[in-house]
Amino acid sequence: GLFVFIRWQKKRLIAKERERGLLKDLEMQALRAQMNPHFIFNCLSSINNFIMKNETEEASDYLTKFSRLIRMVLNNSKNSYISLEDELEMLGLYLELEKLRFGNRFAYGIHMDNDVDPATIFIPPLLFQPFVENAVWHGLVHKAGAGGRLEISLRTRGNVLLCNIEDNGVGRA
Repeated sequence: GLFVFIRWQKKRLIAKERERGLLKDLEMQALRAQMNPHFIFNCLSSINNFIMKNETEEASDYLTKFSRLIRMVLNNSKNSYISLEDELEMLGLYLELEKLRFGNRFAYGIHMDNDVDPATIFIPPLLFQPFVENAVWHGLVHKAGAGGRLEISLRTRGNVLLCNIEDNGVGRA
C-alpha cells in the first residue's frame, strides 16, 4: 500500500510540474503573440508615409526589414527558447525600423564580451525587445534633436547572461 501511495504521489507531482510548465509555455506564447499592435500599425503607417512622399527607396527598405522582422517573430513564437544570435538579429531589425521611423535621431550599438557565444546561448524570444522599446519610446524619442544613443552590452558571469541596456534619452523626473 505504501509503495502504491508513493507512486501515486510521484505521478501527481509530475503531472503538476507538467501543468505548470505548460502554463508557462502558454504565457510566453501569449506574450510573444502580442508583439505590440501599435508597433505594427506604426510600421505600416511609416511605409505609407514614405509612399505618399514618393520616397520609394525608403519605403522598399523599410518594408523589407519589416517583413523580415515579422517572419522571424512568427517563426520564433513557436519555440520556448531561441539562440541569442536570433534574438539579436530580431532586435537589430526592430532598432533599424525604429531608427528609420524617427528620422535617424538615434544610433545604437550591440556589444558582446569575447566569452559570449550567441549561437550556443538560448533565451526566450523577444526577451530584450520590451526593454529596448522602452528606452526608445520613453527616452530617445523625446530627446531634442539628434544625438540619441542606445548601448546594449552582453556578458556572462558563470552560467548567467547579463544584459545592460543604456540610453542617453531624457530620463525620468
